[in-house]
Amino acid sequence: MKWNLCNRGIKYATAELEKYEEDYMQKIITNGIIVLEDQMLQDNDVVIENDRITGIRRTGDTDKTGSREIYDAGGAYIMPGIIDIHSDMIETYIQPRSTAVMDFEMALGEAERVLAVCGITTMFHSISMFRDGSWDVKEIRQSSQVKKLAGLIGEYRHRRRLIRHRYHLRYEIDNLDCYEEVAAMLEGGLVDLLSFMDHSPGQGQYKNLDIYRKHQPDEGRGLSGKEFEELVQREMQKKTVTFPQLRKLAEIAAKHGISVASHDDDTIEKLDMNRELGVSISEFPITLEVAETAVKQGLQTVLGAPNILLGGSHSGNLSALEAVRAGAANILVSDYYPQALLQAVFCLNREHGIPLWEAVQYVTANPAKAVGLDQELGSVEIGKRADLLIVDAEEGKPAVKQVFVNGECIMECRYRVAD
Repeated sequence: MKWNLCNRGIKYATAELEKYEEDYMQKIITNGIIVLEDQMLQDNDVVIENDRITGIRRTGDTDKTGSREIYDAGGAYIMPGIIDIHSDMIETYIQPRSTAVMDFEMALGEAERVLAVCGITTMFHSISMFRDGSWDVKEIRQSSQVKKLAGLIGEYRHRRRLIRHRYHLRYEIDNLDCYEEVAAMLEGGLVDLLSFMDHSPGQGQYKNLDIYRKHQPDEGRGLSGKEFEELVQREMQKKTVTFPQLRKLAEIAAKHGISVASHDDDTIEKLDMNRELGVSISEFPITLEVAETAVKQGLQTVLGAPNILLGGSHSGNLSALEAVRAGAANILVSDYYPQALLQAVFCLNREHGIPLWEAVQYVTANPAKAVGLDQELGSVEIGKRADLLIVDAEEGKPAVKQVFVNGECIMECRYRVAD
């Protein structure tokens, strides 16, 4: 009987040891080109334990025996997971038609599978909160729907998901009715990034009224010249929240460690005002002069990756490539097309001669710094979370082979040879 108890104890201890070893099993990514923040590293392995990168070692120095899980990169690039701090792609998953609003949780689940294939491991879903009656107030942009989505994204922090979901609240400053709701969302931990937006005609993105008219919804495009002029006058004369009110929101954000961005900066004076508010990010500056000044003032400048691929802004504003070449861009975001981010990185490298390690920072290290995630994410670095991509670019275009989030391989694409 004593022997049986002892035997049981041995079995129990063995089981616990096996569980411990399983929990602490190393994963090793080998045979790849590691994209660091300042160089490309070959003949080295990335070692992962649990959710962290614990080693970057010469391949011959890495023990591959025992409880090890080996991932052969096959000569592909090993780079950090992409951090997208501005994208409204979730809108089309939730509301694919003006009269069709899908289940929010289903939409997020479907969207994250697409995002993973794009190499995006942290997504800041950027939904605008427009005032009722605004010409661009889709149902998903109504305050009740925005709060619903923000709450669900907040819940996802505590659920098992493929990627990291965060919420970027884009507050339209003419939305007076929702001012207190925005403050409450900031206080309640529902917001991870806040931006102040003004889509009034005659300034910002719509300084050119022809662009403003072009971006009108279908029902607005049939307006007569007089009707359009009346619309512009109404929009230009509408009330907006005051500077002290914006400063109060920025102060609440700062208290909770939330970065604040401005949107469509078109003058140096606007940059100065935003700096006084506590803004640290300038999204989509309209001109090169404004972008260059923003960088000189210490702001992080954000431009769209689709702009790189299209060869210019779809709104007729600043060329992202021009800003990159002038050192007036820090961050690329997908804006409305997540597939553009990884493609833009390799486009900058292959077509415009920017070192790959430098191009990668526009979608990894730099956005991580802008939103305060750089201690945990954004680079292949010992101690950081193992959000990693294995990217094959042999055929001229990048193709994601494997995606790791918190050290787990959450997606693998095996490309077959054509028949």
